[in-house]
Amino acid sequence: MMLQPFITFQGQANEAINFYEAVFQVTNKEIMRWGDSGSSNAESEKMKDKVLHAKMTICGTEVMFSDTNPDFHEPEVFAPSCFVSLAVTFESEEKIRSAYDKLAENGVVLMELGPQFFANMYAWVQDPFGVTWQLTYNS
Repeated sequence: MMLQPFITFQGQANEAINFYEAVFQVTNKEIMRWGDSGSSNAESEKMKDKVLHAKMTICGTEVMFSDTNPDFHEPEVFAPSCFVSLAVTFESEEKIRSAYDKLAENGVVLMELGPQFFANMYAWVQDPFGVTWQLTYNS
């Protein structure tokens, strides 16, 4: 049994994947687009360049990604939540500062990077795609 994060986007999965690749240590990237599915209807034509299913390993954990069908984009159906976060533990102060700066650049800082009673450095950031990240470093 294994728990895997699966992040769903409203058409920005490709941009998010590229962004996370620039922020974190990433390996094993695989992307399948809607156009690769072999379906040829009006809906799949509209979605052909969007991500049907992707996965990559971020800091040792496999994370999956997808773009949703635009029919799901109604606010009551598709509402990103800051109550679920991805937590990353870093090996150095330099690495946590780098990730924090990149995530915060066009994101929203929910908690500034700084010392906490439970960590040498901690921050909570919502990235430009609405995903929240809790970053921790302990020496």
